[in-house]
Amino acid sequence: MIGIGATLFKVPTMHGQGFSPASLFRNGEEGVWYDPSDLSTMFQNSDGTTAVAVGDPVGYIEDKSGNGNHAIQATSAKRPTLRETGGLYYLEFSGAQGLRTSGNIDFTGTDTMSVFVGVKKDDDTTDNILEHSANIGGNNGTFRVHSGTSGLYRNQSKGSVLSNANNSDNAAPSTNVLTGQSKISTDLNVLRIDGVEAGTSTTNQGTGNYTSQQLNVGSRNNGGSAQLTGRIYSMVIRNVLSSDAEIASTEAYVANKTGVSL
Repeated sequence: MIGIGATLFKVPTMHGQGFSPASLFRNGEEGVWYDPSDLSTMFQNSDGTTAVAVGDPVGYIEDKSGNGNHAIQATSAKRPTLRETGGLYYLEFSGAQGLRTSGNIDFTGTDTMSVFVGVKKDDDTTDNILEHSANIGGNNGTFRVHSGTSGLYRNQSKGSVLSNANNSDNAAPSTNVLTGQSKISTDLNVLRIDGVEAGTSTTNQGTGNYTSQQLNVGSRNNGGSAQLTGRIYSMVIRNVLSSDAEIASTEAYVANKTGVSL
């Protein structure tokens, strides 16, 4: 666990080579792993039909964690586009798209969470990168990562009270590896950016575990609002606090997918 005030040493990007996020789920951890670089896991239609190529809409992306938490979009106009630049693959969200898991993700057994995502934001409006629930404001036991005005990135965690870990040093356009670590019962909320602790909060998060909700990707409420204008390169979420070694390996893996040097 990364404690309040701690900064993990920077690791070279090559540290992530040979590491697979599949190892993070070997003991049955709940969560997701979305990998836009694996074209075999994506389809144009939300029912998992019609293979994708670069430039195609993505209506289905498989969860590679083994948990079956696949993300879909039934409305064709709301589907992100698969793109490739410089050998890096990503989902492009142009301000009107979003994906959502086909069913709830049951996080009721824990009050801990680790989130890793490779993202590029193209503006500094309030854009959702991921959100567990339709709206964290109206749902206890949820979490969220989003960008905002004035270069903001924010990791949010909520038992019965909302906690925000913020950093405002990344004005758009900005490409980053974001890590969120949270534990409701101990009021832990840490935001890491590009392998360095960048924001913390010890605000009371109230009580309770995380809940069973759908996960939104690139927007709020199935593309309904707070749509991301930018890119998502990689996403890993698991319902435990990752160890220092797991954080280092996962951040390096996501950095390789995102084109970020740690």
